[in-house]
Amino acid sequence: MEDHGNSLNPVIFGRRTLIRGTVAVAAAFLVPRKALATGGIVEGDTDVMEPGATPPPLSVRPMPGDVVRVLIARGKPSVQMSAVDGFAVFDAMGSSTPIIRANPGQTIELDVNVVARGSGGVFVEAAGDGPLRLDGRPYRGRFIVMAESNGLMVVNQLRVDLYVLGVLGREISPQWPAAALQAHAIVSRTYALASRKDATHAYDLVATTADQVYGGMTAESPPGNDAVYQTRGRVLSYNGGIASVYFHSCCGGHTEDAAAVWGRDIPYLQGVPDPYCAGAPHYRWRSYVTTADLRQRLSTQLGGVGEINRLQPSDIDASGRAKIITVEGEGGQCEIPAHQFRMRIGTSLVRSTLIHRIQVANGPDRLQPDPAYDDPAPAPPTEPLARGPLAMLEGAGWGHGVGMCQWGARGLALKGGTAEQILGLYFRGASVMQLGRA
Repeated sequence: MEDHGNSLNPVIFGRRTLIRGTVAVAAAFLVPRKALATGGIVEGDTDVMEPGATPPPLSVRPMPGDVVRVLIARGKPSVQMSAVDGFAVFDAMGSSTPIIRANPGQTIELDVNVVARGSGGVFVEAAGDGPLRLDGRPYRGRFIVMAESNGLMVVNQLRVDLYVLGVLGREISPQWPAAALQAHAIVSRTYALASRKDATHAYDLVATTADQVYGGMTAESPPGNDAVYQTRGRVLSYNGGIASVYFHSCCGGHTEDAAAVWGRDIPYLQGVPDPYCAGAPHYRWRSYVTTADLRQRLSTQLGGVGEINRLQPSDIDASGRAKIITVEGEGGQCEIPAHQFRMRIGTSLVRSTLIHRIQVANGPDRLQPDPAYDDPAPAPPTEPLARGPLAMLEGAGWGHGVGMCQWGARGLALKGGTAEQILGLYFRGASVMQLGRA
């Protein structure tokens, strides 16, 4: 790989330029995050934000540089820093004289008092080519550390390819085919660059499913690193700018239009048939929830519906996904947006809005499961709850369905598809572009 920007001299990034926004840190945390990027191997009820809060742009102009800032810790009273060749702590506003200099292998605790010695925050930079360690975990690049009312905020600042190294191992398996890893590297790089913000914001990305799961060097692997190297500088482009791209775990056989999620048509984010994720975990799923839990989780939407008798997916779009869940009860009925229903009930139960059907019964013996929706994952299908009344939900896929289906990318790669063919399937109308070239 090229120079990682870890050496103390010269300081590669202008401190004054890149930290100007620290005075607006509080405002930065109020900015809505983009649609979720839920991963192929990182599954669970962590999809906590509803897609659609921020409609994606058609393209991002002008093209940003290659440095990103990733929020990796927040609210801690102190953090432990170390580096094999030592490190130095600088005033974030530009002094070249270190506030603190740590010896090789020495661990130093940074707290609010140390950070207060800087003008709005501090930079932490390794003395050699080795990584910095935050509470024992290694990271490339350097840290920006700022104080908040409830503790410290730590941002990892590094080149985008170094960031993508730490994303692939958290989002998909390094054992997947090289073409799938390469396609994901291009998508992750594109997503990161399109997410960059100006200096009034303290960070560009967070290290969770709210953006892309990022684990620093502990998430790296030789296959993933090779995929980043083989695709270095390549992004998806639309209309001369960096495309706004998304991905999800499994589409269930058909990806979703961006317009169905954001209410805005995006030419390169159209739903497409996808036969390649068949057989993936959660390609078909079944889950159970008591009607008492439904009433509790939907309490603000149900009004006077009363005891729930029926739930019906309705207003089905071209991909087969429900836009509305109609809830009928003893006192009437109401309609709940399907994405809101999914988030309220929990994404580990309602894994997508591609819902086949919902049955409500007084007990499990009165339910009639569709054998086609037995979960094919290695774990056995979910067992029905012992008591009723309860609802049984059957559906397909995991995630919002927009953009690249990770399990579909794997399936196409196993059939000999290239990274370009994978991207061409899911982002029709966008093109792969090499940054830095006309």
